[in-house]
Amino acid sequence: MGAHFKLKCTRSMDYNFKRMTMQQDRRNFLKNAAALSGSFLFVADPVSALSEAMAHAVRPSRQVEVFINQYTVSTFYAREAINFKENLNRCLAEMKEAGLAGLEVSVGKMEELDEYMSALQKNGLQLRSIYTEGNLHDEATAETEIKRVTALAERAKTAGTKVVVLNPRSKSGKSDAELSRQNQSLDTLGAALRRLGMTFALHYHTTELEFAAREFHSAMCDTSPENVSLCFDVHWSYRASGNSAVSARNHAMLYADRIAELHLRQSQGGVWTETFVANADIDYGKIYAILRQGKGFDDCLVVLEQAPENGTPKTRKPLDIFRLSVEEIKKMYD
Repeated sequence: MGAHFKLKCTRSMDYNFKRMTMQQDRRNFLKNAAALSGSFLFVADPVSALSEAMAHAVRPSRQVEVFINQYTVSTFYAREAINFKENLNRCLAEMKEAGLAGLEVSVGKMEELDEYMSALQKNGLQLRSIYTEGNLHDEATAETEIKRVTALAERAKTAGTKVVVLNPRSKSGKSDAELSRQNQSLDTLGAALRRLGMTFALHYHTTELEFAAREFHSAMCDTSPENVSLCFDVHWSYRASGNSAVSARNHAMLYADRIAELHLRQSQGGVWTETFVANADIDYGKIYAILRQGKGFDDCLVVLEQAPENGTPKTRKPLDIFRLSVEEIKKMYD
């Protein structure tokens, strides 16, 4: 744990230095370069330092494909009294029309995965990632769960899947022994997926952020970055920290280099909005600026997870909700 923690602290301090001294837009570059000029007196190679500063200052925006999580799709169709699974082709056709690139399916069994793979291919949508859960903190189930998820990943890979997202089985107050066993299992599973040429991304909800977020942070500190990446669920970082946008930004700052996938959702006054908007309870512009510094930014998968809850307005149909959300995300990235 010590080595990983020291590495993370070093990256975080390095990031904070860059963030204070270098803004992202071209207009501020000359101003930043002048402010940095005194610092260059103390580096061995000021020309290289200036080149690095320029690279950060002029890094272009990325063209982004927007995917969507099955939970989001299912809940919006459910409030229209439409069962997503029973109307799979109809719903997928609307998702395609809305400009979505593909679906992140939630699967536990091979039969479910096969059904989705066939339907997505038929409707011209990608299966870039799959989502599952697993009990990895229990010695009696960990090995079986690793084999199950690895088998799902092997099958999904044939459809072009690159990322496997897993949320550990929820249990409030896992013991240190359970956390250690879980983290070892996460590392083992991540290594197996890496050998398949796939990325393993850890997901989380409220439970993992209880008790000073000990489960969340231990998973990041006690696993290898090569084996275990992060699925950064921005709004859960916000909500599970007492509706704290500061906490969401801090998670981004700490783990920008580990983030392989983003789950995007927004709220206004603590209630989920009907469509994704970049600036409400969470200022996604600030999150985006942080993530651009991460080494995996260009390959980070972007998954819409906007969903309705009690109090969410009901003014639009799913097609318009998906379309407007996609447009907002692309506008944010452009």
